[in-house]
Order: sequence, then structure tokens, then C-alpha cells
Amino acid sequence: MTRSMITAALLTAAIGLAATTAARANCESDLKQLEQAFATPKLAPTAKAALDEAKVKAVAALKKDDDKTCHTAVADGLKKAGIKMK
Repeated sequence: MTRSMITAALLTAAIGLAATTAARANCESDLKQLEQAFATPKLAPTAKAALDEAKVKAVAALKKDDDKTCHTAVADGLKKAGIKMK
């Protein structure tokens, strides 16, 4: 019985680690898209400010492993800048 409890605990830990890694990967890909948006030709100052604000919020969310907030921040920033999210 202890062997099955140990196995269950290890599986739970592995699933938790995988979920955290997946969230971080999604946020990182959103941040990459945000960084690419900064290279948009003739970027208006207001658009650049929106992207800067989104970057601050997204990085803070990344540090907290909050994928949903990260994605929302990037999506909102791109929308305010007039850039479509991929």
C-alpha cells in the first residue's frame, strides 16, 4: 500500500510540474510575439506605450506563473497598439 501512495505522490508532482512548465511556455510565446510587435515599422508613440505597459504586466504575470493574466496583458497591449495577435 505504501508503494502505491508513493507512486501517486510522484505522479501528482509530475503533473503539477508539467502544468507549470506549459503555462510558462505559453506566456513566453506571448512575450515573444509582443517583442516582435515592437519591430513594427512606424510604430506610433501611443502604440509603443501600450506595448510597454503590456510587457510590464506580462513579465510580472510570468514571474507568478499566471498564464491567463500574461496572455490577457499581451492581447490587450497588441489590441491597443492596433496589431493582430497570432
